[in-house]
Amino acid sequence: MESNNGVTPINARIYQTDNYDIFSFYNGNRAVDQSHVKNLLESFNEHYHPIPIVVTKDLEVLDGQHRLEASKQGGYPVTFIVSEEDVDPTQTIRQLNESHKNFTLPKYMDLYVEQGNPEYIEFQSLLEKYNKEIDRAGITNSTNSGYRLLFTTALGLFCGREDVEGDKLIKHFVKPWGSGSPTLQKIFASGKIQVTNAVKGMRTLDYLVEILEVLPRQRHKGKMHRNLYQHLRTREYLCSLHYLLHYRNANVRNTNERFDPDVFLDQVKKHPKKLILRDYGRLWTSALSHIEDLYNFENNADGYIYLNRG
Repeated sequence: MESNNGVTPINARIYQTDNYDIFSFYNGNRAVDQSHVKNLLESFNEHYHPIPIVVTKDLEVLDGQHRLEASKQGGYPVTFIVSEEDVDPTQTIRQLNESHKNFTLPKYMDLYVEQGNPEYIEFQSLLEKYNKEIDRAGITNSTNSGYRLLFTTALGLFCGREDVEGDKLIKHFVKPWGSGSPTLQKIFASGKIQVTNAVKGMRTLDYLVEILEVLPRQRHKGKMHRNLYQHLRTREYLCSLHYLLHYRNANVRNTNERFDPDVFLDQVKKHPKKLILRDYGRLWTSALSHIEDLYNFENNADGYIYLNRG
């Protein structure tokens, strides 16, 4: 194509081979999804389009591992472009996959952990620690990410920026961990997250485990669990507990607005049925109202305690 209409030709070399063994995967690549490979192979069998994969000078795959695997399984030649520049494979893979909807935050974590990023290693360690703790406490159902905690909730708990988090929680913003520019999710995907909130996040999750452990278990298919209370590990309830433990008391003046974690734990022991999920809505302040209701149930020695009033 001649240079015109703003289009400039480049000297890109495209190669083709049926020797699949010359390629290798970089450790930060997404794991190969065999169902995706199967769909690609079916598409190839209908009509094969030689869309190139992208590799480094050492033939490490930067983008297109699923196309490579489908070509290998179907006996199709692999078309590939060699990046002529010295690239950072981790950053290149991140950039290439940002447009893929299925490149999720857990996959970014795996990518940066494989690279040896200490912040992501610490984050993964904390996530796995509390995944086990919450499972041991009886919440056996997983979230979509495969963990007992929502990934974005763990991100807020361990990595929330105190100046942003504190301000938004005190002002009862709808999404305190989704505030700030850039957002925590974007920072996490860029490889620049910092686990600055770990102490507070751990305290909140330790308190959740304390609550779970005094609640009654239920039997299902011969196993004992506390999944009746699994809503307590949601973003809404953990956001409420985080606010009450770390920000509430320092920002209210009246004694009838202060939260005592021991009082609430005692109320949970006495009235566990009151903690069963009701129709409180999907806002964290709605979960806070649920906590306030239980906190005050048959507990009027010091008058009504307001927890959801700024």
